[in-house]
Amino acid sequence: MHAAKIILIVLLLALVALFTFQNTGVAEVRFFLWSVSLSVSLMLLASLFSGIFIGLFLSYTHIWRKNRRLKNMGMPESSFPEPGSR
Repeated sequence: MHAAKIILIVLLLALVALFTFQNTGVAEVRFFLWSVSLSVSLMLLASLFSGIFIGLFLSYTHIWRKNRRLKNMGMPESSFPEPGSR
């Protein structure tokens, strides 16, 4: 199972590298009075990583609230779910 995870990660990294090299064109993004010109691949990768960060942040805050609720109920800390576990 461990080897399968490594192979999957290497495959995904290869796909990201291929995507990056194929989308080097420049695009302009305008937001109200602010505008910036970046390559398409950088914009998409930035939005991907910001989405991953926001998702992880929200999941950790949910786990933190659940653990706090269990602690207030008197549950032992060893029974608390670990971040990243289901």
